[in-house]
Amino acid sequence: MTLKARAREKVERAGISNYSFDHDVLVMCGVRYTIAACDCGEADCDGVRLEKDAAAAGRILQ
Repeated sequence: MTLKARAREKVERAGISNYSFDHDVLVMCGVRYTIAACDCGEADCDGVRLEKDAAAAGRILQ
């Protein structure tokens, strides 16, 4: 399963329906999240980590 598919599953499992993808960036409520692999090793980890896209935040502030 791809990271994008795992991210989609994670968001839908959380009950969020208002989201989209811009290439490989998840967009929820106007906030952009970079999708990354998670290797924390926790038993309940789904293998995907969402990080706020700092580059997008920097463009907004300028």
